[in-house]
Amino acid sequence: MAKPVYVYAPDCENFDNTGEVGDLKPLQATFAEEKNGLSEVKIRLTYDEYNKWKACRSGAILRCEVPVRMPPVIGDDEYATTTTVYS
Repeated sequence: MAKPVYVYAPDCENFDNTGEVGDLKPLQATFAEEKNGLSEVKIRLTYDEYNKWKACRSGAILRCEVPVRMPPVIGDDEYATTTTVYS
């Protein structure tokens, strides 16, 4: 089973809680990312006695774990932590 997913209202600005219905436990969750493009999370839910699945509506904000890229290693196992813009 995938890790929990939390659902928030489209206008939410505070994500320090468990969202509108607590944690959803999807049967499956997949993450896809296009280079310089769309990042997409797809979740597959079951129907539950509390109808938590109904919170996943158009425009809702999902909070879940997704993979991220680490910055490149520079030198002796040190990561790049800043960027420089040249004009």
